[in-house]
Amino acid sequence: MPRPVVTALTRAVAQSASDRALPRARAAVDTLTAQLATGNRIQRPSDDPAGFAQAASLSQLQDQLGRYGESIDAATLWTDRTQAELGALGDLFTEAKVLGLRAANGVLTTDQMADEVEGLRDEAIARLNAQSGGEYLFAGTQTDTAPIDPSGAVATADFSGERRREVAPGLRVTLNVTTALEVDGVSAPDRLQALADAIRSGEATDMTAALDGVQAGIDHYARIGGQSGAVSRTLLHARDAIETQDIQAGERRAQIEEIDLASVLGALQRRQTGLEAALRASAATVQQSLLNYL
Repeated sequence: MPRPVVTALTRAVAQSASDRALPRARAAVDTLTAQLATGNRIQRPSDDPAGFAQAASLSQLQDQLGRYGESIDAATLWTDRTQAELGALGDLFTEAKVLGLRAANGVLTTDQMADEVEGLRDEAIARLNAQSGGEYLFAGTQTDTAPIDPSGAVATADFSGERRREVAPGLRVTLNVTTALEVDGVSAPDRLQALADAIRSGEATDMTAALDGVQAGIDHYARIGGQSGAVSRTLLHARDAIETQDIQAGERRAQIEEIDLASVLGALQRRQTGLEAALRASAATVQQSLLNYL
């Protein structure tokens, strides 16, 4: 029969071990349960300091990439509208040239043809005063000022300022077109008005000069439209690069933060089994102590 002192000491040691094991077992089960609930392996910095720091850095990178994506969206909206207006201006000048040639050949009455050209002139004024998001497209940095007066003349202001935007790390693009208002030093609407006046006058020399000016407009808007298109392609490539980086960062972050479901389920089952065993051992120790006491 065990000596009372030895038995008491043995029970005390067993109870102490059980008391230490139970909190650890409960904490392990709680941690795994939280991981299953959130899907994240790292619940707090202490779970994995290095992994937490890497995930935080990747999160910051994704936030930055998101801001670049927003910048690209805004820039794309601007350049898409710019190309649409430049394309329409090119079409107006092409139509004006057709009308001028028909008038020169006597197909229709000069007054009718001149009126049609002046209608194109009015539309050109509207196109050059087009806006995106409440800002004038072709006004440089003076985006709250209409660049073309109702008379067709360029308004009194400096419309040569460039609007630049950073759309990716180290990549800045010029969004606006600063040369749309004039064709070879003459306002675009005045080029069309010159053709209407030449049609009415019937002077061959005036008609030739006016048609040359209209052809210059066709070439001009085709050229600057191509320049704007190049900016759009740059934005498209920037978007692709940003989206690729964001996907890569997200995948890397998931590898660091997210759990392996099968592994966590297996670990939880083992931890729960261990906790149940620890509880049984603790209960047995307490019961034995009470029986001996009684």
